[in-house]
Formats: sequence, structure tokens, C-alpha cells
Amino acid sequence: MKTFRQLCATAVMILGILLVSFPASAQNFEEAMGHFENGDYAVAYQGFSASAATGHRDAQFMLGYVYSKGFGAPQDYVEAHKWFNLAAAQGDREAGRARDKLVAAMTAEQVSLAQKLAQEWKAVTLDEAGKSSKNTDTAATTEDEPVLVWSAPPGESTPLDREEKRTLQSLLKALGYDPGPLDGLPGDRTRQAIRSYQADFGLEIDGLVQRALLDELRSRNQGKISSETEVPSSSKATFEAVDKEKILVDQLRKLVNDGSKTALPEEVYQQRISALLQEYDRPWSLRVFFDNFIDGDFVQNPEWSVESGDFEVRSRDYLFTSVPVPRTSSSSGETSTGEKSTTQKAVGLFSGIFSKALQPEERVGQYTGYAEIYNASPIPGSFSVRINLNGLLDGGRLVTGVYQGGARINGYKLAYQTGATSRIELLATTSSGQETIGSIALAESLTGIGHSLEFNRNREGLMDVVLDDQKLFSVTDTRLAGDFDGLLIGNHAGDFRIVEIEVYGEP
Repeated sequence: MKTFRQLCATAVMILGILLVSFPASAQNFEEAMGHFENGDYAVAYQGFSASAATGHRDAQFMLGYVYSKGFGAPQDYVEAHKWFNLAAAQGDREAGRARDKLVAAMTAEQVSLAQKLAQEWKAVTLDEAGKSSKNTDTAATTEDEPVLVWSAPPGESTPLDREEKRTLQSLLKALGYDPGPLDGLPGDRTRQAIRSYQADFGLEIDGLVQRALLDELRSRNQGKISSETEVPSSSKATFEAVDKEKILVDQLRKLVNDGSKTALPEEVYQQRISALLQEYDRPWSLRVFFDNFIDGDFVQNPEWSVESGDFEVRSRDYLFTSVPVPRTSSSSGETSTGEKSTTQKAVGLFSGIFSKALQPEERVGQYTGYAEIYNASPIPGSFSVRINLNGLLDGGRLVTGVYQGGARINGYKLAYQTGATSRIELLATTSSGQETIGSIALAESLTGIGHSLEFNRNREGLMDVVLDDQKLFSVTDTRLAGDFDGLLIGNHAGDFRIVEIEVYGEP
């Protein structure tokens, strides 16, 4: 009974953090972004500091940016590297790129110190972060050494009004990025879209809503502005190839130029070159398919066809599919008599609070077989498929892949299996049957956490499988030659949210 009470107390404490600290931190961050966009950089710095200290990923990115530029705070590359590193550890790809670019201006000792600080960092509550920020400010005013603090970004004119911000969102959407609602109120999705755009076109990655960015987008779009109700086909089906060679050459020149000004350690050169190769050494530059389901529909623009099962777009945010998971003694946690242990009952009492499992009413009339949808967009034989998804239940299994022929029998599929025995498998299917040509068991469960899964194939049949930017395995298979006729998603078991899926091909 004592153990159960302790578990209850712990659960209540965690629930309090989830319901109070996280929303408060997010609100604090949005307020800080408002101050930043209005030019109140010192005030924004305070807000970013408080939110970042609680573990807010976007606040950590912005704090890194503030420190790297000296906007409202002393310019400090060590702190900038630290906060970029922490945001990157939470899956912010652009933060990792910003961190790697910063290394060129740092000594090896500074990089080492920044990494040490990131490793030692621990999240605090919002109240504790506020107190720490105030103490830091008081101490900073007693320093005799002058510091460089920008009052505004160099060259930045008046802040954008709401209509201009809406235009900026529309232009991003026209280029195939997801800024969220076109409401002139930029939030996390708009800033993430900006960072992705800046990374794709070799611009400085800051995620900021600024006039220079609006002018750049207008030039890129040649004045074509999309609307909420009329989504251009370019945002869904086609995408202009990016001149990666020019961007890479420009960045290599910058690396050489930086090295001529300051003696860079060998490990710094290696890190920066490795980052450039990882970003640009990819043959797939033409986007041939994209869907993020923000239009609230999956049967048009682009057109998905339902082969079996139930699919629906929820909250204009993700595609949802559900197929019951077979109940077994290993997955249900029941004893041989069908009864659960006291500990299992206690855990079960609170699991509904923290998991993203569906409510009971969503189970009514649930489809019970294999569910599949497909899109008949031509895909080159050399391609890269990326899907962002979240498996909500243990024992789930979802596949995505490319196919040849109207019957969709021949093709390659990537299987994503959740639970304690989480696995990623690469399958080759032909009229002769299905064969697993590559697989890996994961140390950590995939359940309940969003992940980015990539499946890449070159012209020689070499295939790489990548999870959250980390390569899992490679395998070569040439049994299927030529181009592919489309893309499919299949749910064997479990509840899945598909947030985004895109396919790039080699021209």
C-alpha cells in the first residue's frame, strides 16, 4: 500500500508539471517571440532564457541565436553552441546545422566547454528559471567589462504588420513548406517552416519573421501568393530543384575564407566538412510528392485512394489510422489467469493520463483488418522517402513504401513496429512473395514518440534506412529495376498519426 501511495504521489506531481509548467513555458516563449519581433530584444532574451531552462526546444534554439548574434544579451559563442546543441538533441535539425556552422568561429577549447555545459545542463521549473534569470541579470550589472549588445538586428527595418506576416506565411506555403494557419500570427510551425526554407536555400538559419525574409520569399515566388482555400499544386506535388552545387561551393568558399582568417583546429574542419557532406551529398534534389494534411483532406491535392480500412485527417494536422492490436500475454501484461498484478494495476491507473491513446468512443465501429491507402504519383528508381509519424500503442506495425504496377504487389516497404520489441524492417515484395532484406531491433521503444523515418535508394540499388537522422543499416537489392508507380501506407495493427510524408527523386 505504501508503494502504491508513493506511485500516486509521483503521478500527481508529474501531472502537475505537465499541466502547469509546459503550457506556462510555451506561453512565456510566445510572449518572448512577440517582444523579439517588435525589437524588444532585452525583454525577449529574458523570456527565452526562462523557457529554455525548462526544456522548451524552440526557446533553446532562439536563446542560442540570441547569444550567437548578441541581440539583447552579450555575444557568447559558448552559450550559443550549448543551447543549439540542447535543441538539436530534441530533434531540431536546424539547430544542429546552426551549431555546426558556429564551430568555425570557436576555438577547440570553447567547443569542448560548450559540449561540457550541454551535458551538465538540467531542466528546471519555470519559477526556478525566472529566479535564476533575475539573479543573473543582477550579477551582470556589476561587471566592469563592457559587452556588445545589439539593440536591433543590423539592417532590419520596421517590424512586419499582421497582413505582411500573413503574406509571408502564404509565400512559404506556396513553396511547399508548412507555416500552419495563414492568420498573420506566426507560431512554432511558421518558425520551423522558415528554418527549413533557410536551410534548403543556403540562407542563415534563424527562423525569424523579418522584412528581409519577406522580400526574399517574394522574389522566390515571383509575386505569386497562395490563399487558405486555394493551395497551389507546387505546394503538394511539384518542387523546383534546388541548385545544391552552387550552395555547397559558396559554403566551402566560406570555410576556406574562415580558415584563412583564423587558424581552425583539424577537428573543427572535419566537423564542418562532415556537416556539409551530410547536408548536400544527396542525389535526390527534386521533390516529387509531399503531403502534410493541413488542408484537412487526403482524397485530393494530392489524391490518396483507400484500398481498405479507415483513414481520416484530424485537427488539420495529421492523418490518423487505427487497427486493433492483437492482445497477448506479453503485450497486455496479464498473468496466466488473466489478472493483472498490483503494480500493473497501479501503472494502468495513470497510463491514460500521460499516453496519447484514443478515447473509448473512438473505438466504436473500428475497422479490424489491414488498412491501406496509396497515391499513384510516379517515383524515380532513385528516391528518398521520409515520413514523420507517431505510433501510439505497443504492438503496432505500419508500413510505407513504393510499388510497381496497378496491383501494387512488386515494391519495397519499410515496416515500423512499436513496443518493447520495437523494430525497423526493410521488405522486398514480388509475385513470388515477401522477403525481409534488412532489419534492426531498437534499444528504445518507438511507442508514443514522434519520429522521422527515411528510406533512400540510389540507382545501383543501395538502400539506406535512417531514423531521426541516424543511419540504422544499409542493404543492396536490385531485383526491382526501373521507376515506381506510386507510394503506399499500410496499417497492420495499432494507432498511428502520420504528420507528414514526402518523396524526393534523382533527376
